[in-house]
Amino acid sequence: MCVSAYLQAAQVLGLDEARKFALRSLDRILSEAWDKGRGLAHVIAYADPKAGIRFVRGMLDDYAFTALACIDAYEVTGAMSYFKFAQEVADEMIRHFGDSTSGGFFDTEASLGEKLQLGALSARRKPFQDAPTPAGNPSAAIALLRLHAYTNDAKYRDKAEDTLEVGEDAAAEALLQAASAPFAVNKSVVHLTDSEAVAQNLPAVLAETVPNLPAPKEKKSFAMVCTNFSCRPPVANPEELSSLLRAVIAGK
Repeated sequence: MCVSAYLQAAQVLGLDEARKFALRSLDRILSEAWDKGRGLAHVIAYADPKAGIRFVRGMLDDYAFTALACIDAYEVTGAMSYFKFAQEVADEMIRHFGDSTSGGFFDTEASLGEKLQLGALSARRKPFQDAPTPAGNPSAAIALLRLHAYTNDAKYRDKAEDTLEVGEDAAAEALLQAASAPFAVNKSVVHLTDSEAVAQNLPAVLAETVPNLPAPKEKKSFAMVCTNFSCRPPVANPEELSSLLRAVIAGK
C-alpha cells in the first residue's frame, strides 16, 4: 500500500525521490519475499537484528496489495518485468486462496487450515470489510480487473466478478427480516454467511447441526428455528418462517 501511495504521489506531484524510493522498496519485496515455487512471504525483516530469518507464508492481503503495487509500478515505469510479476502473484493468489465453489478469496491458504488451531484462526474467512485497511477480497478484485484490462484474459475478469458477487443474497435478507420481526424475550437471531457456517466458528450446539445440513454445502440461503436444544427442519420461505416463529413463540 505504501509503494502504491508513493508511486501515485510521484506521478501527481512530480516527486522523483518518491518514485525511486517506491521502486527500490518494491524491488526488495520482489527479490526477498517472492519465490515462484513457494509463493509470497509475509515478512522479510524484523526490527530486532538478532531475530532469525524464517519463511512465513503470505496472506491474501499480501498477494492482493503486491499485485496492485506491481501494476502501479508498470504504469509508472513501462517496465514489462513489473507487469509479469503482477500476473505471477495474481495467478498464485487465485490458486492458493480462491474459492472455486462459491467465489471470492479466503484469507489463508487451504494447506494452513490444519496448522491454525487457535480459536478463530482455525476458520478460513473471506474478508470484505475494511478494518481499517482495505479488505483482501475487494483489493484482489481490483487487481484482477486491472489485469484483465491489459490482457483481455477472461479468467481475471470472471474471478473478479465471482468475488464481487459473494455475499448476502436477497433470499438471505428476506429470511433475516422475517426472523427479526416477531418479539420474544428470549429470542436470538444469528446471521451466518457460508464461510462462517463452519464447525470451528460456531458454539457447540450449532456446530453439531448447521455444518451437517445439505443447504450450506449447496450454498443455499435458509433459516432454522431451534428451541430447547433441538432444531426444526430448515425453511427457505420467509412466510413459512414467520408462521413457524409465531407457533414456537406461542408454545405450539
